[in-house]
Amino acid sequence: MNEEIKLKLELLPDNPGCYLMKDIDGKVIYVGKAKNLKNRVRSYFHGSHNAKTTKLVSEIHTFDYIITASNKESFVLEINLIKQYDPKYNIMLKDDKTYPFIALTNEKYPRLIVTREARKRNNAKYFGPYPNVRAARTTCNLLNQLFPLRKCRNIPKKECLYYHLGQCLGPCITNDELDYTEIKKEINDFLNGKSAKVISMLEEKMQKAALNLEFEKAKEYRDEINSIKSTIDPQKIDLNKNLNADYIGTYIKDDNLAIHILMMRQGMIIGNYQTIVPIIGNAEDTVNSFLTQYYTPSIVPKEIYLDVRYNDSDLASVLNTKFTSPQKGQKLEVLDMANDNAKKDIETKFLINQNKALRDIDTIEQLGKILNIKTPYLIESFDNSNLFGEYPISALVVYKNGRPCPSLFRKYHVKTVKGANDYATMKEVVYRRYLRLKLENKELPDLILMDGGQIQVNACLETLNSLNINIPVAGIQKDDNHKAKLLYYEGKEIILDKNSPVFLLLLNISERVHNFAISFFRSTKAKGLFASKLDGIKGLGKARKEKLLSHFITIDNIKNANVEELVNIGIPKDVASLVLDKLKEDE
Repeated sequence: MNEEIKLKLELLPDNPGCYLMKDIDGKVIYVGKAKNLKNRVRSYFHGSHNAKTTKLVSEIHTFDYIITASNKESFVLEINLIKQYDPKYNIMLKDDKTYPFIALTNEKYPRLIVTREARKRNNAKYFGPYPNVRAARTTCNLLNQLFPLRKCRNIPKKECLYYHLGQCLGPCITNDELDYTEIKKEINDFLNGKSAKVISMLEEKMQKAALNLEFEKAKEYRDEINSIKSTIDPQKIDLNKNLNADYIGTYIKDDNLAIHILMMRQGMIIGNYQTIVPIIGNAEDTVNSFLTQYYTPSIVPKEIYLDVRYNDSDLASVLNTKFTSPQKGQKLEVLDMANDNAKKDIETKFLINQNKALRDIDTIEQLGKILNIKTPYLIESFDNSNLFGEYPISALVVYKNGRPCPSLFRKYHVKTVKGANDYATMKEVVYRRYLRLKLENKELPDLILMDGGQIQVNACLETLNSLNINIPVAGIQKDDNHKAKLLYYEGKEIILDKNSPVFLLLLNISERVHNFAISFFRSTKAKGLFASKLDGIKGLGKARKEKLLSHFITIDNIKNANVEELVNIGIPKDVASLVLDKLKEDE
């Protein structure tokens, strides 16, 4: 904890509000809200925390806070701040959770459409949400076939095909006042679960088609009837027919929170949403943060049932709904069912991850047997890149237990090698890497994989011998398309089954280290080309070049700037003049 944080902690007020945690670059990495800012913010810097919160705290360089008039206002402010800053430690719902609705528009000539828009336009009547867009479109298409609603977005000047098929009343050509009251009532009844009349209509059409020997059409009607019945019949939970509510199930395991929402509409469960998020701070804040994001872009049900520990009246007021924590009866049974689903979700995820880990271990065990070495739990792989000897770089990727560890990846600027010399480049980088690990007494890898064949392997082995380090070294040889072809080890070429887990692991390592190296090379080349134009200008050192690079991005942008703009970013006036004169001379 630095001195600035210590001082700010002493000055924290007891008011409700929001706090913004910032890293060393001043970037907001977490936004939270609190009924009491002093107690809440101080809790991050005292006592023990779970792994995720500990990592957050380790990156906090300073924090700011905003006082609000009430706890309710802090909820609203938190929503807006998360949208504004997109903090990396806040729950961010990246997947498409805006379930589709069917909307019956309130126009003079109404339409039935599928939409994901949360806001109600023109007093349209919304039904849903539906578990998936296919179900919504299927239902909407069926109703549009059965009922002659308008299909065209804009009313045309003459009749369309739907009119001739009997699926539209033709408001484009009729002068009569069309009455859609009965049609709208029947659609409303069907979408609210009263399907008997629609099924009767379909059965009548099916029988008529069969009598006319139109068996394909009869089959289509039969499938539509079965689809409707299969949607309705399995529904075992059937509460108040007018009940529109969500049941929020939760379960905590190893500092992760599973949330499973059961959506009940017209007394029947019609869909669900599930996710697993890390707990930051405490479970109550995590659930509240999730709910503010989940319901902001969606149509909120009239009532939300959830565990009493998450029942916050201020949040309910912000969402304009009612929070209820049932203690007995059928509603408690449904909430228990949501909790059971959340428990199953997280246990399934952990089991899947465990099985993946076991498969990864099995793969590296097979690799160890192929090479006749101990199981390579820690693998490191190198690749080089340059442009005709210019901007030479090297990259290192690390795999632990068969899985990549990006936090351990490393980039190297080649310092001693001139020109395009892959052998010498590899020797330099390997020497720098393993001399450092040896001096710092850090863990050495069980296997080194070179992105190449005999030349790269020999360069690595020669360097390791000079350091008196004994590590198995293999090479991933490429074909003409730069794809992994075979494994080179101890002077032998080992051909692997291209569908085997071992080959797929080697392919993954090869592509990852190559892409990592290419990405680093491109950024190095861009900076090098940029800097070379500015070489030799008196008073323009590395730091000032970097200022120009980060602010103007391209040479052309500097050319088009004036002296004042360069001075504003910290370039002395005389140096700024020299820069612009030099660029104009080059031009």
